[in-house]
Amino acid sequence: MFEFFPGNYRWSYNTLLAFSAGAQLGDVGLIHTALLAGAGDDEVWHREWARLAQLLEQRARGPLASEHTAAENLFLASLYHTISEHFIPPADRRRLESYAEVLRTFEAARATYRYVVERVEVPFEGSAMPAYFMPGEGSGPRPTAIFVCGLDTTKELWFLRARRQFAERGISCLFIDTPGVGEALRLRKLVTRADYEKPVGAAVEFLQARPDVDANGIGLIGSSLGGYYVARAAAFEPRLKAVVAWGAIYDYHRVWVRRLHGTGIAGAPTFQLMFITGTDTMDAAVEAVRDFRIADFADRITSPFLIMHGQDDKQVLMDDADAAFAAIGSADKSLVIFDGANGGAAHTQFDNHLPALQVCADWMASKLAYQVRNIL
Repeated sequence: MFEFFPGNYRWSYNTLLAFSAGAQLGDVGLIHTALLAGAGDDEVWHREWARLAQLLEQRARGPLASEHTAAENLFLASLYHTISEHFIPPADRRRLESYAEVLRTFEAARATYRYVVERVEVPFEGSAMPAYFMPGEGSGPRPTAIFVCGLDTTKELWFLRARRQFAERGISCLFIDTPGVGEALRLRKLVTRADYEKPVGAAVEFLQARPDVDANGIGLIGSSLGGYYVARAAAFEPRLKAVVAWGAIYDYHRVWVRRLHGTGIAGAPTFQLMFITGTDTMDAAVEAVRDFRIADFADRITSPFLIMHGQDDKQVLMDDADAAFAAIGSADKSLVIFDGANGGAAHTQFDNHLPALQVCADWMASKLAYQVRNIL
């Protein structure tokens, strides 16, 4: 994995995350010198990425900006605010203030975007999970993919990573903040949980009630920790027709035990695990994810299942991906390993994102192709 900040995996990895969601090299170049001088100071990280977001918003409001270019620049502003927010401790008021900027600039972009991106609320256990629905190309009810996040990503990041790769293949998209994620965590106080078939099931029910969705053509994609979430949902939610774990999770508790013993690495500060689990200590946070292991239920998975994993993933090892693949019960299962030449070899392929995105979109389209053929 190329390191923009040699010796600082976390900063380098999150810079690559920004590129996977559309960051421009020249933009990052404007703050790179200041970040290098900051020598790993997360205060400098927050300040410089926020400054870059403000610059993009100025571009969007400039006298020569059309609605289309304004939307693109505002999406980038939202992205840069997201990256700025990542390393602020949850108890710091600036965490919510920064996230408010993420939502504000994303909403401003959505309002002028040339394509439909509908903000929706998915009812869930007396609350709701905020999401964006983007229709696939074509007419009539469309097959639809649900996108769930990982430890520290959000629905806005998922949209910016995927853009129209799925919609252009005739697949509608539901980018959703589920428990422990984004707006659902920060503003709805929904912490993560082991039984992820519950929030995913609520999303399936929401989609099946929409007249523009093919109720029998719903897939699911999860990235990073989302690899556990989708495996759990696939085992207990029979309405899912195809599932992708973009980054395998075999035993998430074990992943964090490794990290705390100095034999593993994370792309986020350790306090993020406390944040998503609603706990006050790392011991309690690690205990809260003790049941985040797929060996207990993987044999129940029967839907088509794809695992995508980086050969040089330092956060979740290839051994975990191999164990997860062996445990999955589906007769239709695939493991795609990205080695650098065919896509990024790092965690969730942020070091070369597009090839993996194309593999994911093509595979999902192939599994839901009968719906697409029947409509076109």
